[in-house]
Amino acid sequence: MATLSNAVNRIPCCLCGTMIMPNKANQCSSCLAQNFDLKSMIQGNTEGEPITIYQCRQCRRFNMKADTNHNYQYCEPESPQLLSICLKHIPILTKKGHSSHTNKIHIVDSSWIWTEPHSMRLKIRLTVRTDLDEVTVQQRVPVLFKINWKMCNDCDRQYTNRTWQALVQLRQKRENGSSRKGLAALEMALSKPSNRDLRRTVLKIDSSRNGLDFYFLSLPQAQHFAHFLARLAPIKIKTSQKLVSTDAKNNTANIKHTLTCDMVPLCRDDLVLVQKESRNLLGGRLALVTKVASVVHLIDASPKRSPTNQIDCADITAEAYHKNGGGGGTASANEKGCYSILQTSERLVPFVVLDMELCGDNKDHRQYEGPSSGVEKYALADVQLARESDLGANDEILSCVTHLGNLIQPGDVVLGYDLVSTASNLNTTIHKASSAKKGSSFMGASSVVGLEEVLNSNVVLQDVVLVKKISAKEQKQRELAEDMATRQINHDHEMDATLNDGGGKDTARRSGKMSKKKLRRQQKRDKKRRELEESAARMGFMDDFAEAETAYQDMVNEDDEVENNDNFAKQLEDDPELAAELRAVEKELAAAYPDEKKKSDGDGNNLQENNSNKEKEGQTNKMNLAPIEE
Repeated sequence: MATLSNAVNRIPCCLCGTMIMPNKANQCSSCLAQNFDLKSMIQGNTEGEPITIYQCRQCRRFNMKADTNHNYQYCEPESPQLLSICLKHIPILTKKGHSSHTNKIHIVDSSWIWTEPHSMRLKIRLTVRTDLDEVTVQQRVPVLFKINWKMCNDCDRQYTNRTWQALVQLRQKRENGSSRKGLAALEMALSKPSNRDLRRTVLKIDSSRNGLDFYFLSLPQAQHFAHFLARLAPIKIKTSQKLVSTDAKNNTANIKHTLTCDMVPLCRDDLVLVQKESRNLLGGRLALVTKVASVVHLIDASPKRSPTNQIDCADITAEAYHKNGGGGGTASANEKGCYSILQTSERLVPFVVLDMELCGDNKDHRQYEGPSSGVEKYALADVQLARESDLGANDEILSCVTHLGNLIQPGDVVLGYDLVSTASNLNTTIHKASSAKKGSSFMGASSVVGLEEVLNSNVVLQDVVLVKKISAKEQKQRELAEDMATRQINHDHEMDATLNDGGGKDTARRSGKMSKKKLRRQQKRDKKRRELEESAARMGFMDDFAEAETAYQDMVNEDDEVENNDNFAKQLEDDPELAAELRAVEKELAAAYPDEKKKSDGDGNNLQENNSNKEKEGQTNKMNLAPIEE
């Protein structure tokens, strides 16, 4: 009975006759979809014109909403982000674009249709579903978009006088000539692909004497950038403002903000003098900078011999450094500074480890190979060294106590600061921070003292302060550099010898008339020619050149001989007496050597016989050809 009732309730479609359930239109879904064109409804017009989407020509960002010009976003071609922006620009999918004949359109699926990148067109394929007169209709519709150029507000501000709103001044003040490793590390961190979004917020970069200037459109962008730098290096941030203009009617003001980021001037491998007034564990000692991150890590550079292998370390934040007066990166820059740089990495000297003995009770000397090796990185050790440049020249041996006990062994090459050779430089005038007495009118007085008076009384200066071990890769690079330098010196000696020996007489004559500048040019050309010949010889081209040169020389000699014979014959014609004397000499030679004459006569007779035979053959050929001609 249920089947019979269903069959009675079905009606045929008024257009195609398909049995369907009754509805208001009395049409099936296929016929209903043909009458209602969803493509024109989604496209927004019946002519098939594309939907306009705006892109900034300068920054290549797309406008996220059609009715505003404030929100722009960067999207990759055919990305999901760009697809969502395109869907937001379709009028019928928004609340304002609903038709009275249709309910809300639901998107079932969406995908990209490939278009030429330079065509300024975007095409997507939509699968939509809607209800038309209580009938659910689903269609797959292509939608076309047209890209038009429209400059965003951020790029528009760059072409006015108010191009930037915030400025970040990054500074690292060190001695003139000393490297700024901190700035180099920050530049490398900013160049990483993961920080691409951070770089896009920067409008412009200018270089200054001690750092860089970064310009931004808004203060939040500059603050985000400054906090990013503070996570990588010890930086003190100071904010200042400058009033540009005001509007009393609207109670608004145009203010430019400046964020000054002062980096701590201490860099890795620097030898630092920590004065007593620093209130630090390393106060009154020499310290070595081992690492620079958000804080500066220091280690004792003049450790005491201790069986417990205790090494004093300290961490300095940017606030603590500037609170104690800093030091400006120099030993005499700030009279209130508690941290003074005595040596930088440019003055590192290579040493060879002759002997090494750990200061602790543990006699098992295991090398530190990483955190998983189970060995502490630093350990005190007595080391005997020799300068690498003194090997074979003298027997001077230096000794020190170092923290690299678990990293080095006899025979290794290490880098360190030679305090024996630079003792005069270390004992130069150092401004010692003097506490201002209460009620004294002379505030901040400085006294000129030596290095020994600044350090604690129990501190013993070592001959050498070891910094790090040279790895195998660095050692290979050093050997290659030394080899190249030796080759250059040998080449210069060869050049001098060439100018002094007999082979260089022509060059020496030219050098007397040439200026020094021309002589250097000539030497460069000669050097280039020799290098070219050597490379050609290695590739086998010089053998071909030698054979060609020999053949050319033989040809030239034959031409010269023929020319000389012609000249001699003309000379005999012009001088009859010389010709008569020559014939007389020929007769005397013929009488003295008759055998040679017979040979020559025989050769002449043979030549005559050959000529006569050729003449007879020619006559015979003529006789044979005569009857044929007739």
